[in-house]
Amino acid sequence: MKARVLVISQDLELLEITAKVVENEGHEVVTCSKPKQVISHIRRQVYDIVFVDVHMHEAPYEKIIEVIRKVARETQVVLITSYAFPDVSKHDSIDVSSYLVQPLTDDKIRNVVARTLRQAKLSRESRRLLSTVTAAKKQWEATVDAIDDPIFLTDFDYNVLRANLTTYRRLGKGVDEVLGHKCYEIFHCSDHVLGDCPGKRAMTSGEMASDIISFKGLKQRLSCDVYPQVFAGGGLVHHLHAPTVSFDTQAEMMTTYERVFDEAAVPILLIDVEGYKVVDANRQALEFFAREPERIFNIDLENLFVPAESESAIGSIMGQLESKGGGFRTQIVDGRGKEKDVYIIANSVEVRNKPLAQVLVLPIDLLG
Repeated sequence: MKARVLVISQDLELLEITAKVVENEGHEVVTCSKPKQVISHIRRQVYDIVFVDVHMHEAPYEKIIEVIRKVARETQVVLITSYAFPDVSKHDSIDVSSYLVQPLTDDKIRNVVARTLRQAKLSRESRRLLSTVTAAKKQWEATVDAIDDPIFLTDFDYNVLRANLTTYRRLGKGVDEVLGHKCYEIFHCSDHVLGDCPGKRAMTSGEMASDIISFKGLKQRLSCDVYPQVFAGGGLVHHLHAPTVSFDTQAEMMTTYERVFDEAAVPILLIDVEGYKVVDANRQALEFFAREPERIFNIDLENLFVPAESESAIGSIMGQLESKGGGFRTQIVDGRGKEKDVYIIANSVEVRNKPLAQVLVLPIDLLG
């Protein structure tokens, strides 16, 4: 490539020798013997290489380089010195690309010019690639952060490496509380990998694995899709999302249980145990919770309990479904904000292969 080269020195012989060799290589050369004219040269023209002689009488070479760097950050600066091993340690701020050591020879000059231009090309390409990668990374992160489902990346030792904003928001944790920690500690409140972990299956098979599992850290049962990825060290991309329940399926379930619910003398809720949401409620429940059907259908189960009781209540309900506990006493809050003491009994049912929970809500005052 044809380059523009500026040579700065008060040694006229050095100027002539350097300029002649550089011109013979097909480059455009300008010489400058007066330090005060450097700034005008730099502002008037963009140079690929500027040679600066260390032995300048009218101005220190450090100041000349400083001026060049303020105006032309991309220009490559070559320092012409008499020392075979230049000692610039005392000038840490000096930004030079290479050195041209005297006595000068044609080969030395040609080699320095070729090497410096090659370095400049590599530097430009590196900056371009870095800019492209940085922009792509920001765009990807913005896209992933815009997704409402938790998405996170772990290594093969289950350490969380990255996560989108939804993950932090749903967990109610900060970056330092998530990154670097075991995913089973954060999401399952466990000290070991779960037996039904889809991440374990994905890691073993090398293929995507999916399952519906309970996430205690999120207080939900969610579908977990895990994709093995090949990058430095390898890892697993986890996508958590609510299991799909179509409107038609919900309607069928409601119709099936409607008559049973309406005939019951106590409040009964029908709960989707995969999403911890209410899918139906009988008349007694609507009256007891003081809510219209549209105000209770699809509501998160935790919103029916007083805040201080919601987590333990849901845990106790799940325990009953797994035959690990019996009925329990707690407090609910109705649509008017009134707190009521109740006794909860839950049992598992299945409708069209869909696991559900029937929750009997027994008012304490009725039990005497």
